[in-house]
Amino acid sequence: MRHAAPVSDAELLIGEFAQRCRLPVSTLRYYDRIGLLAPAAVDQANGYRRYRADQLPAAELIARLRALGVAPNRIAVILAGGDAAAAALLRERRRASAELERGRRRLAELDNLLAAGAPARYRVTTVDLTERQVALREFRSAFEEQEEVVLRAISELRTEIRRSGRRRAGAWGATFPLVLEDTVDGFVFAPVEGDGGGLPTVVLPGGTAVTTVHRGGLDALSLAYLALFAEIDRLGASPVAPVIEEYLTPAEVQVSILFTG
Repeated sequence: MRHAAPVSDAELLIGEFAQRCRLPVSTLRYYDRIGLLAPAAVDQANGYRRYRADQLPAAELIARLRALGVAPNRIAVILAGGDAAAAALLRERRRASAELERGRRRLAELDNLLAAGAPARYRVTTVDLTERQVALREFRSAFEEQEEVVLRAISELRTEIRRSGRRRAGAWGATFPLVLEDTVDGFVFAPVEGDGGGLPTVVLPGGTAVTTVHRGGLDALSLAYLALFAEIDRLGASPVAPVIEEYLTPAEVQVSILFTG
């Protein structure tokens, strides 16, 4: 009498495998194409894909991670297991947390718009900025991804400062061009104690500037810029690049724009 192979040892055609992991056949073919889940064997005569039953947990995990928005290259790391997988999952958790916080800020801003409240008023002052040497890390970002890219660059600079044995001596900050294009170039920075200890450094420009503090979500930060440029116009002056943002607290951003004339 012929006995069926145990499920754990069985090879399943792609349709049978798809039924068990509750995924479309097209999705399994896509996973194969991007290198996430290859069939255990492919029949050279007819091209039939065959999977092992013990690949079902991997298919289910991939589906869960894809639903969470995890990129294929990170899924591959997670599938490999070990410390690298744990680190990748932790990065994804931080990403999801940042997205949640951005969503909360957007909801708050939408509530403000629905309430038809008056725009926030800003106290704009004219100051003399002193040149400062700061540690830096350059960034390049798509316009829509500035916040995420800047936060990642600050995290990377934080690691570099820690490894150098130096200590941060002031607020994190970032520079931006006066005119924003589809691609935004700038650098994040932080003042550090001592001479920088081998860290890449730059001298922030000094001169006469207008400055104000924005309190609230970054989605409404453009209101602070409107107030600053209005003051520059009132003075009959011209703005000078770069724009400097300094992140005083999670809810407070100081924005400064140098000007001439």
